[in-house]
Amino acid sequence: MNGSLTSMLTERAVDPDTVHQSVLYYLGERLDDLSADDMRRTLEQAWGAELDDDLRRLASDPTLLENSALFFLASAWDEPGEQDRIVEIVEDAKAKLPVIEVGMIVLGVMYGLYLLRTGGVKRTERTTIRRPDGSFEETLTVEYADPHGPASVLAKTITRSLPPV
Repeated sequence: MNGSLTSMLTERAVDPDTVHQSVLYYLGERLDDLSADDMRRTLEQAWGAELDDDLRRLASDPTLLENSALFFLASAWDEPGEQDRIVEIVEDAKAKLPVIEVGMIVLGVMYGLYLLRTGGVKRTERTTIRRPDGSFEETLTVEYADPHGPASVLAKTITRSLPPV
């Protein structure tokens, strides 16, 4: 697929429900259907005290929720090989009944924003050792929460600045 996410969404006349569904389907595919409870636990540990307020804010502002979902999809769109996957997911989302549970949509969008903020990094470990010759060797191990890898830092225009990770 060539072109922009904007043109693809426009050509398919994608409505807000389809955008929301697409984020959930995309996350499900990329994260091997991570459960809502697991997403919530991860967010509670990493997001900070503002999590519930931010979830409520997303749930109560349809424009912010859709723009946050679009921000996440646009970031994924720019990754090599993801355009075709997103097109397929959007087409599937248009054909299926919408998820009625706004809480699930909000949680999915928030988790997508979290992945963008952290670059999907689950854990980092830096080790330094002294070699027999007296020199030092440093090793950095990075474990990603999903195959997304490092991504752009979350745009501050989408929601208030996130707590440091």
